[in-house]
Amino acid sequence: MDQQGVVKRRLAVLVGCNYPNTRNELHGCVNDALTMKETLSTRFGFKQEDMEVLTDEPESKVKPTGANIKAALRRMVEKAQNGSGEDVLFFHYSGHGTRIPSVKPAHPFKQDEAIVPCDFNLITDVDFRELVNQLPKGTSFTMISDSCHSGGLIDKEKEQIGPFSSSNRSPAMETTTTLRALPFK
Repeated sequence: MDQQGVVKRRLAVLVGCNYPNTRNELHGCVNDALTMKETLSTRFGFKQEDMEVLTDEPESKVKPTGANIKAALRRMVEKAQNGSGEDVLFFHYSGHGTRIPSVKPAHPFKQDEAIVPCDFNLITDVDFRELVNQLPKGTSFTMISDSCHSGGLIDKEKEQIGPFSSSNRSPAMETTTTLRALPFK
């Protein structure tokens, strides 16, 4: 509850992809998602019913396919749109990330960053930008992606946390997005 007595909803989508029995198998990503659920619940007041967890464990009812992750994110945004406009939305992803040739011919970096769901049906930075653009005014959206190429998953966002600044740009950074940084203190 905030100072005006408005209850802020805390909603989360948590994804862990271990890719079992594939040549891309990882270990620990499902555990990351489950640990994040516990942390959000015990330390940050998220209700169990307001957190959707998608893992590729054999016993999981809903697998983290591209379609299922997008559907879960859409549901989370729709719940926020029905709220006060000051809800807290949280997305955690642990799994593979990649880059692909940009779907936008005019994209200055010619690459799109993407997360890799368990069915390898990619979710790109363009998809995340479309999601963020739907958020009601005043709603916060936090995304943590423990994956390769995660730095550009939400291009042109107003806050990018990390030690990067344009004055220390390396040639390797020329292929990524232009970042704005808040100093890490």
